[in-house]
Amino acid sequence: MPSAQSARGGLKAFAPAVGLLVFSLIWSLGLTLWPRPGQPVAAIFPPAKAGAAAFSAAAAAGAESIFSFGGFASVVLTQSSNPDFPARLYGQGALIVLRAPLTGLCLQQEQRP
Repeated sequence: MPSAQSARGGLKAFAPAVGLLVFSLIWSLGLTLWPRPGQPVAAIFPPAKAGAAAFSAAAAAGAESIFSFGGFASVVLTQSSNPDFPARLYGQGALIVLRAPLTGLCLQQEQRP
């Protein structure tokens, strides 16, 4: 009959595989959500900077297109071809900037003058 010691030793053998699995999941998630130049992004602003303030912040960051607000008034779906656009959104107070889902492209586009 196997002892408790051998059972723990067996579980330790899976530690590298579990570590690799966790690393792979984090890496894949990062590649999926990392903003890419010229692609739509979802900029998440603090709740205090919602609605018109979030819209103005995205425009001030150099948004070429502002598609819509996300599910909350502090989430703005926007796009710019400038490679520094995510950094500019952070400079305008965005908490998180993520690659926007492609479903956001079917929203009506509002062009900035």
